[in-house]
Amino acid sequence: MAIAALVVAAVSGCSDDPSEGAAATSTTVGAASSAPATTAGARDDEAADGGLRILLGEVKKVPVPADAVLDIRAPAAWGQAVGGIRCTVTDSSGRNEDLRSSDAKKTETFGGTEWVTVWTFSSAPNSDVTVGCRDAESKIAAAHRDPYLRVVPREIVPIAPPQR
Repeated sequence: MAIAALVVAAVSGCSDDPSEGAAATSTTVGAASSAPATTAGARDDEAADGGLRILLGEVKKVPVPADAVLDIRAPAAWGQAVGGIRCTVTDSSGRNEDLRSSDAKKTETFGGTEWVTVWTFSSAPNSDVTVGCRDAESKIAAAHRDPYLRVVPREIVPIAPPQR
């Protein structure tokens, strides 16, 4: 066991990526056996639906595709605590975007998890916005180990003009 720890320490000491050292160190204590799968799964989730993960309390730049609105989604398992989420979306000029919500929350299953749309917003196409969400009452962070939301583009389908 001591030799394995020395090898891991030597390998992580040679790495330029500090996160690799943390992963290698936690591997020796046996805690990170699922971390690589979780990270890979998160990347797969992001690639599959075009969404971006944002931890509560974190602020990220999100690209706005053409012909789409963006949904901010939370795990449905958060239940009524979702009502305490507060988000801010700011465009590149510093203007706050209008977050729209409805009483009937759309629910979808993605990656084995049921997600509920909390907010929807639009912004200038082919630009970036800054999205930050927080748990105003700290109910979610206390009850969930990985409290993140997803910002997912949803295509706008043009309405066809009436035919004559």
